[in-house]
Amino acid sequence: MEERISRTIWRYTSREWVELSRVDAVVVGAGPAGLTAAKYLADRGFRVVVLERRLSFGGGIGGGGMLLHKIVLDRSALGILEDFRVRFVEDPEEGLYVVDSSELIAKLASGAIDAGAKVLLGVQVEDLFTAVVASVEDPEVGDLAYPDAAEALEVVRSSGYRVAALGNVMFWPGMLTRYVLYRCGLLRYFHLTVFSDEVGLSKPSREIFDYVAQRLGVGLGALVHVGDSVENDLAGAVVAGAKAVLVNREAPVPKLRLGRGAYLVNSLRHLPEVLKELV
Repeated sequence: MEERISRTIWRYTSREWVELSRVDAVVVGAGPAGLTAAKYLADRGFRVVVLERRLSFGGGIGGGGMLLHKIVLDRSALGILEDFRVRFVEDPEEGLYVVDSSELIAKLASGAIDAGAKVLLGVQVEDLFTAVVASVEDPEVGDLAYPDAAEALEVVRSSGYRVAALGNVMFWPGMLTRYVLYRCGLLRYFHLTVFSDEVGLSKPSREIFDYVAQRLGVGLGALVHVGDSVENDLAGAVVAGAKAVLVNREAPVPKLRLGRGAYLVNSLRHLPEVLKELV
């Protein structure tokens, strides 16, 4: 039974970590400020993860004021209390508002989570970064790339196309992704590498596709973006005015035209022939 439980935990955790690598914002600390920011960002459609080094929410507010169980706030916080449905009592003498510290912690946490934010407890940013750095030094990192990646890039580059790598990064800087590409033997194929943390832009915004097109010296209409995310890669590129190739390795067909400016492929080996039709 213990083995089954452990296997289930690892399986679902690993799936979730893959999804968390595509978040829009990382909030460090599950205190009142972090949880409030997480809710408001998630309410606006951003994918948010909150990292908290402790195994509890709320930062230091659990003890209340003077280690009593009450928190006192002024009028400027009323909007937040109402948004999180935190009950409060007005003190007319002082013109302040009193809330229960336990309720405040619980409502802030549930508000952020119900809005769609993911909160990870017991995770230190420093430990996460150290683990990432250690992982890129693993000998097996060089085997991470799909076999068809180098083949496709070799053909595409030798055909005269200018090639750029464009990626959103969240838990590690773009320089580490660039190093992984080097370890995989792929970095040499790119004329340009662009990562969101280095330019202050991210997919699926039009601005980052426009930025890459300008750096490559082409118009957006001549740019073909290849990726595996329907939202960030396919929709982002097409809405920006570029063309797109969506990679879905489980697709039942080798390639499928999705419109005037887009294709679906189940292997990068089909990329050279698709480019001829798109460009």
